[in-house]
Amino acid sequence: MADYFPDITTGNADYLEAMQQASNPSSSAPSNVMGQADFLRLLTTQLQNQDPSKPMDPTAFVTDLTQMSQLEATTNMNDSILAMTQSFQNLQTMQAASIIGKNVQVSGEDFSHVQDQTSQFRLNSDSALTDVTIVVSDDNGVVKELSIPSMQAGEKTVDWNGLDNVDVSKPSGVYSLTAYGTNADGDLQSIDTVVASRVNSVGVNSDGTMTLTLATGERVAMDTVREISG
Repeated sequence: MADYFPDITTGNADYLEAMQQASNPSSSAPSNVMGQADFLRLLTTQLQNQDPSKPMDPTAFVTDLTQMSQLEATTNMNDSILAMTQSFQNLQTMQAASIIGKNVQVSGEDFSHVQDQTSQFRLNSDSALTDVTIVVSDDNGVVKELSIPSMQAGEKTVDWNGLDNVDVSKPSGVYSLTAYGTNADGDLQSIDTVVASRVNSVGVNSDGTMTLTLATGERVAMDTVREISG
């Protein structure tokens, strides 16, 4: 029996065009994504032009159609997740913007002070210390020295009333903090400080995280904030 060759007619145009696109890299660019309707049209064209002596397996059609439906459902789900992620990031941005102008407690040395108000900061030590000294300074040098007989391991809150060593009220501005004490071995040990500063602006990074620009000029990550106050 002679082989069967289907005639090429205008009814085969969709099928031939699809086969040409499959062999043409420029026509199979990512922007030309086949949807479920395109798949069904191509499948119908294949059925109309199949070799009667070698019919195509209908089970394979069903399998292909199922896979296409699953792919389309997955794509739609990914789009929904991306939209939810964007909405969540927008909500985070609005919430972060609400802390502009407020004071935050962060690990560091520079802090914002308002004249005639008490500035509060924390000392954080891994071990017990004695003869603890806290030095407050500005661009001109030492402003105030505070002394604490001792502190246990952990955090200790310290207040500065804004007066210098001769009880003169210091103006509003950025000040620096240094703290140290004597450990059980008699050695001087520096103490980590947690200071307060006003938030001037909030930035959103490319990965969705937030960065705060403080009145001291420092930029700190949102997740490093220890406390927020008015």
